[in-house]
Amino acid sequence: MNNSATTRMISKIALEYNGNDKGTAEMVASNYLLSDTAEGQFNEMEIVAERNPKVEKWALTGYISQPDEIGRKLKDEEFAEIAANALGKIGVTNKNQYRLDIHNSTKHKHIHFIVNRIDISGKCTVKAHDIGKRFGKAVREVCKEKGLITDVEIGIQKKEEMLKSLTEVIRSEDNFDDLIVAMKKRGFEIQLSSNVKDGISGMRIVMEKDKNHQTERVYKAGYK
Repeated sequence: MNNSATTRMISKIALEYNGNDKGTAEMVASNYLLSDTAEGQFNEMEIVAERNPKVEKWALTGYISQPDEIGRKLKDEEFAEIAANALGKIGVTNKNQYRLDIHNSTKHKHIHFIVNRIDISGKCTVKAHDIGKRFGKAVREVCKEKGLITDVEIGIQKKEEMLKSLTEVIRSEDNFDDLIVAMKKRGFEIQLSSNVKDGISGMRIVMEKDKNHQTERVYKAGYK
């Protein structure tokens, strides 16, 4: 599963975003949060974070996204369990405040989380060092425990599929323009990289099905 995690300072806007998602968000889990509003929950988190003033970036935020390659749609409770288990592997305990929200407005269902790294006793339970790398490892461990394909395995499969198609097309086409058309028919787009000094300097091959036109963010899909 694609994933991301980072430590940072937040405002109530982060909680508002997670709880909205164009009206499609659904909160599937929360801990030590009494308020029903984003502002109220932020204030609760901030009060607890102040118990450890040495930690400025007290919030852990991120997401886990479910790719099509898993082969089946996970139930919301399954998705929430994967997120909770992965967070537990990096230090989140039952004494940390957190909120989990599932978003459905884009191509792939994904779950967002906001966690207070400072637990109710004032201890920072989630180390910031290599947090993105450690969280990715934790997600892969949970996926393997549940018999689900990991993001690394998906990447390997896609690269093999891309290389197989490219090798076959190179053998059958005589020029680069025809190669681009042939790859397009197989579901791949070739994107050329260029600069003023060197002209064309490389290319990226993108699977058409990996493009997400529903998000405002720009992601560099594909392989160089």
